[in-house]
Amino acid sequence: MKKLKVLVEKGDDGTYWGATQNVPGVVSAFGNSLEELKANTQAAFADYIETAEQCKEDWVDDVKGIKQVEFYMNMASFFRLVPQVKISAIAQKANINPSLMRQYATGKAAVSETRLKVIQNTLHDLGHELLSVKF
Repeated sequence: MKKLKVLVEKGDDGTYWGATQNVPGVVSAFGNSLEELKANTQAAFADYIETAEQCKEDWVDDVKGIKQVEFYMNMASFFRLVPQVKISAIAQKANINPSLMRQYATGKAAVSETRLKVIQNTLHDLGHELLSVKF
């Protein structure tokens, strides 16, 4: 089944913004937290479907079956959204030069798909490690 893809960014004022990437037109929402953004995106998408049905859009059947939403971000947005994650620590864990990693994280250097996957997998591994901690 097709998923609704939403690109997430964080504004300078701390507001989270999201916009769809794979449906006709644009569905956008914002929130004061990531959870609020997710809820507002679901509501905006429901309104989008309702409006498309009322306007008898020929593509509405292709998108109204979408039930899953996938939120994603570019690397620069990730490190702005989660400043607790230290760029140099991720670089070390991924065996990447910290200076180069900072350039990736700030958008000053282009990241290949292969390197992006390495970084993403490193972050996911860290997440799994953190989930295994018990206090």
